[in-house]
Amino acid sequence: MYTKLIYKFSGYLSILVGILCTLSIYQLRFVFYGIMLAIIGFLLSGINIFLNNKYEFDEVKWPKGYLGMLLSSIPVLFMLFVILKYKH
Repeated sequence: MYTKLIYKFSGYLSILVGILCTLSIYQLRFVFYGIMLAIIGFLLSGINIFLNNKYEFDEVKWPKGYLGMLLSSIPVLFMLFVILKYKH
């Protein structure tokens, strides 16, 4: 019973954290906070994906954790792009 609640909570929270991470790249001073939120987003997404694979709560093809992980990875990829582009 609690695992289904944790599954739903982690799915929606990973999407919310991912959206906040994505919004953090619009101002360069907020990218540090976006990277810190990305770590939390990765953890929540990992929990959501693990619980879906173990208990198969949803019959959907892609659980919400995948979208949360995609959104949480955007600031990390942005910083990688900025570092590599302006290295020389």
